[in-house]
Amino acid sequence: MNSEVTEKSAYLFIDDTHIQDLERVVKSVTPASKVSPKPLIKMDQPWEKEWVQGSYINVIYDVEESLFKMWYGAGRKYSDDWSDEGDGLAYAFSEDGIHWEKPVLGLFEDGGSKENNLVHPIIRWGAGASVMKDPVETDPAKRYKMLFMFQSGDMIFAGITQPVCVAYSADGVHFNVPRGWRNPVIPEGTDTQIVAYWDPRIHRYVVYLRGRPNVRIICMAESDDFENWTPRQSIVAPDGDDPPQDHEFYGMSSLAYRDFRIGFLSIFHTLNEGWLARNQIEEWMPEWMNQMDVQLTYSRDGRNWHRAGNREPILVCGPPGSHDCGNVYPPNAPFVYDDEIWIYHGCSNCLHGEEPRDGSPHQRGINLAKIQRDRLVGLHAPGQGMVTTKSLPELDQLWINADASGGSVQVELVDPFDRVLDGYSREDCLLFSGNETEWQVTWKTATGPGGGSQAGLLEEKMVSVGRGGVKVKVYMDNARLYALYTA
Repeated sequence: MNSEVTEKSAYLFIDDTHIQDLERVVKSVTPASKVSPKPLIKMDQPWEKEWVQGSYINVIYDVEESLFKMWYGAGRKYSDDWSDEGDGLAYAFSEDGIHWEKPVLGLFEDGGSKENNLVHPIIRWGAGASVMKDPVETDPAKRYKMLFMFQSGDMIFAGITQPVCVAYSADGVHFNVPRGWRNPVIPEGTDTQIVAYWDPRIHRYVVYLRGRPNVRIICMAESDDFENWTPRQSIVAPDGDDPPQDHEFYGMSSLAYRDFRIGFLSIFHTLNEGWLARNQIEEWMPEWMNQMDVQLTYSRDGRNWHRAGNREPILVCGPPGSHDCGNVYPPNAPFVYDDEIWIYHGCSNCLHGEEPRDGSPHQRGINLAKIQRDRLVGLHAPGQGMVTTKSLPELDQLWINADASGGSVQVELVDPFDRVLDGYSREDCLLFSGNETEWQVTWKTATGPGGGSQAGLLEEKMVSVGRGGVKVKVYMDNARLYALYTA
């Protein structure tokens, strides 16, 4: 095989598909890194002075227009009652994903003026909107799709609670909706942010909903046309491995990533929400009480889901007193940009249904966190440990994605019977002690790092081993391994 081959096969360790054995190594989720200590987006326009920043946001990078687009929740309080408010949807765009513009659209009147950026009017329970740009839609008028909740007095009278409605748009700004914004496509309704997307693996639209009646678990429904949906089925629910305070799954979003669908699961930490609804957060309570953060889930088929790592948060609340010490909430769909996973998120110092713990003024906003390529889940050796993979089908060249800046990594190649390939032992491997997302492994048999003779010799070894493939042993000392790449 030519040593100049650039197409690589990636082997991630989110699940155990490629792992044969772990010795003194633990699997853990990598927390995303926030890009700013303050929100990137706040209510800073004249028309936003009386608005309430919503936690529900939708962000995409539009490849066709080379533009970041955001639809974010905007609300208005009707009384001092915590839940008595209306919800709408505002639009912003950006060329770099950091600096955002809020255009005056003039579509809907609010506060006596149309000088605002609303694409959805502020109405009672017009909340939880999911906006997507459909990659397979052939009708230009339906290229953008939106699902949202809407609650009216006559719906309540008829026993319909927070049904899910649909709207379409050609440009993501002007949405075509029925009179009165009423067209329930999922009459049974839901709560929190709705998440909808096209899944190319199953060739159907998918939406995440809560259980009924408003049970905080993650359910999934499917559709061929975005309007007729299958009955919801539970896909992620608390189990015996979750501590008592982590049994409220508020919502979930996801993105397609390599061989997986990666889910971002919002965890509402509370022991007894009913008690807290009648009382207050008290000083003796643990810091996590009524906070919300985000854990990681994954699926290989989009229908069967699993929890990642040791259920550590991938998106964490900030320290006490920070703008996001109360909750962080993921977007409708994180996405990959510039070889990183970008997670825009709503954030606040408020607890769920409670004032900020330290009595400080409310702070709400939208921020961005990032994860380096393929570093969602890592294999961590706090001391000396070893990872042994299952046999890999092709291995002429090998790269690792690892952080050994505080230790070291060495690699050994063995046949299916654990016999070390001559010249590719741990002792022959050049030590790695850096932090790289793609570092080529070299042995002393090579003429130099990445030398052509090494690839040729390894190819000969592969032929001699036959169809059994080659296993990789990674010796780690105070290091983290995230992925292997072969060509």
